[in-house]
Amino acid sequence: MDVELPISNNLATTFDEVSLERSKSFVIALQELKNLRPQLYSAAEYCEKSYIHSEQKQMVLDNLKDYAVQALVNAVDHLGTVAYKLTDLIEQQILEVSAMELQASCLHQQLHTCQVYTGKEGLRQHQVFAFIPKHHKHYILPNSVNKKVHFSPLVRTDSRQKYFEASCLQPFVLHQSLFHVT
Repeated sequence: MDVELPISNNLATTFDEVSLERSKSFVIALQELKNLRPQLYSAAEYCEKSYIHSEQKQMVLDNLKDYAVQALVNAVDHLGTVAYKLTDLIEQQILEVSAMELQASCLHQQLHTCQVYTGKEGLRQHQVFAFIPKHHKHYILPNSVNKKVHFSPLVRTDSRQKYFEASCLQPFVLHQSLFHVT
């Protein structure tokens, strides 16, 4: 059974592989540059022996000049390659740091949003459960001067409880079903 990884894992793996390849490429270029040194020393020894033991010193000297120019061009080319690969590696690491800074900034913004929401929610809950003072209520009903008003015994008188049972932000509405007119 073939299981595909999520896209983000594929991108991360690919990104890590690219990073590893760039690092390897830089190390290889640097090693090639280091390998030039013993090659140049052995070539210099060979040229020195050839010059000492040869009767055609001018021809050996001309060959030595040509070889030195080619070796210098080769060394400069290797230096350029190493510099390019190092610059590429540094730019990649700068991009990685920028991506991490962006992720940290996003996390910071999300944390700030959560803190603001938590603060507002806490304030709202504090306001919901805040002490609401009780006062004796007097109702004047129209056309009921001689009638007594009886409140239902099932109705709770704690205003906080009524408020809590009602929807959180809807205003409290007093219905006529809460009391009986006789």
